[in-house]
Amino acid sequence: MQLNLIRRPWVRFFALPVVLGLIVAGVTLALNPELGARFAAQIYNSNKDVQGYAFAVARSSPSVVNIYVSRLNSDYTGIANDRGEITNSASGVIMSTDGYILTNYHVIPSLSEPNKAVWVQTTDGIIRQAFIVGYDRRTDLAVLKIQAQHLTPIPINPNYVPHVGDIVLAIGNPNNLGQTVTHGIISATARTGSGLLTRERMNIREGLQDLIQTDAPINAGNSGGALVNTNGELVGINTASFDMARVSTYGIGFAIPTKLAVYVMKEILRHGRVIRGYLGISDENSQFIADHSVQGVMVRYIDPAGPAAMANIQLGDIIVKVNNIQINNVRELIEVISSTRPGTVLNLTVKRGEQYLIAPVTLAEDRPNID
Repeated sequence: MQLNLIRRPWVRFFALPVVLGLIVAGVTLALNPELGARFAAQIYNSNKDVQGYAFAVARSSPSVVNIYVSRLNSDYTGIANDRGEITNSASGVIMSTDGYILTNYHVIPSLSEPNKAVWVQTTDGIIRQAFIVGYDRRTDLAVLKIQAQHLTPIPINPNYVPHVGDIVLAIGNPNNLGQTVTHGIISATARTGSGLLTRERMNIREGLQDLIQTDAPINAGNSGGALVNTNGELVGINTASFDMARVSTYGIGFAIPTKLAVYVMKEILRHGRVIRGYLGISDENSQFIADHSVQGVMVRYIDPAGPAAMANIQLGDIIVKVNNIQINNVRELIEVISSTRPGTVLNLTVKRGEQYLIAPVTLAEDRPNID
């Protein structure tokens, strides 16, 4: 009976290997008990979900560079040799294999500082002089070019849409410590601003940037660095920490979304600047802030030399439509005006008292200047 059982096919092919395996395992564990402990630990750890960001950092960090601004020597041929040679440090992001780099406008020297130069240090330690291709104050972006080939551009996923709660990593050169990675989440999207008030202060209110807010620490020197997701893909260009009346805050930083940054770079490479329409009005002045209870945009300031003044727009007018496009707030008005080419004639529907008027306006070009 026992012999017949052993001769059965399922016993020969399944049961006997299992029994022999158990015997071998028992003998092995008896001779080397530590092997069993290591095997058990491996089985336990294989079921644990270990969250790490090394892949994202390894994929994106080679594309983040250190940026330095220095004073030149008296004949403008090199870095000054005195102790004040480096005047500013920041970060940048490689956008192409042939050396185009995005950084912040407030990082680069102004036009009134011809004795200063920009230098870029890549992750291999090589320092190269950078040339300013162009800049856009409205979005606080500047495009640099270095003489180099076969660089590693930052990975970009055109299908990625940032959502509140996404984990993000900020990569940059804070306080010139060298490349540093901090992490947090996306706290908010579509935080809009109208550009720089000064080179050190961003105007965080309704405007062009459509900023991403994050609690990933963005310190001095992180400006121009990369905000990436856990796949190492560019989420935005770090631009500023929140600074309200010079009161320190924690966990409120901003980045320019990738889509907007890429658009601005392409415009600068194509035209040398970003071409936008200009109307010449504001919903605020020195005495009044914007009235968000108004359906439309109440005119509180008029540029005396701007298109709105030429079209007889008056203080107190409420702009409710542009070419039959309903305008509910200043952001919608800015989007329409800034996306329209200079020289275009737009018909503004204006509420003045109890009357509605049509005012044709020929847009000028928006040329913000902070230098």
